[in-house]
Amino acid sequence: MIIIPAMVKGVRRIQANDLIKYFANSSFQYTDLFVTSLDPNVHDHNRNTAPGLNGIVITLSGSANFSLNGKLYAIHKGVILHAGPNMAIDITVTSKEPWHYTVLHYEVLNLPFTVDLGHFEIATGYHHKFDYLVQQLIHFEKIPGDMNRLKCKSLFMQLVELIVICAKMQNSNNVVDQAITFMTEQYNLPITIAEIAEEVGCDRRRFAYLFDKEIGMSPIQFLTEIRLKQSRELLRTTSIPIKEIAELIGYQDAFYFCRVFKKQYHMTPTNFRKQYLSV
Repeated sequence: MIIIPAMVKGVRRIQANDLIKYFANSSFQYTDLFVTSLDPNVHDHNRNTAPGLNGIVITLSGSANFSLNGKLYAIHKGVILHAGPNMAIDITVTSKEPWHYTVLHYEVLNLPFTVDLGHFEIATGYHHKFDYLVQQLIHFEKIPGDMNRLKCKSLFMQLVELIVICAKMQNSNNVVDQAITFMTEQYNLPITIAEIAEEVGCDRRRFAYLFDKEIGMSPIQFLTEIRLKQSRELLRTTSIPIKEIAELIGYQDAFYFCRVFKKQYHMTPTNFRKQYLSV
């Protein structure tokens, strides 16, 4: 899968689901950070981002216009900038106060899919925990030793998680939230997507579009995953017959349940259960 940041009024902005997929499935490692300030009306240019490293630019105070390879971004609290390796930088401070910011560097070690990220902005909104985690990271970065190095890695991972959570919340859709709640509570009933759409007061096609856009999978895929995960738990921990398990997770047809299970896990429910009985 190729991830291409979306264009929003000339600005490259990655979809929250693509950002989650990138950080969840790639191997990456925090390397270092720096903190600096630029005075009002200062023009910083004729230099590049770090070779071989990606950077996450987080504003601590003030604001600036930050250009990467000629693409301009308005950066302030609530908008985080991602920069790729060896990109041309051009910065102008736009606030009356100095622009105080930090850049967190990380290295991508492995990507299981083709990805085109480069530079893009992440709209997160303001969250007080950003300030706490960044200040903690800045503090421990200054202290030598393996334990503090480990602490920095942990704090960076917490920051990445907070960034993607806040980015997703910025695009949250109440219809989708209601549907997820309904499906997780009623998955054991033979509900259809049309019935779920009606429950949340949305046209079926519109609902399917909104759900896929926000969650990254269709409503039926989401519902199927909930049901199959629950079936795996029942197969592992109980001796309930397969037919009854199918009914307990919302499938009236046990043969259909077996086909769906085998397609997902490449084995029948019976063979899955035998694996755990033989352990």
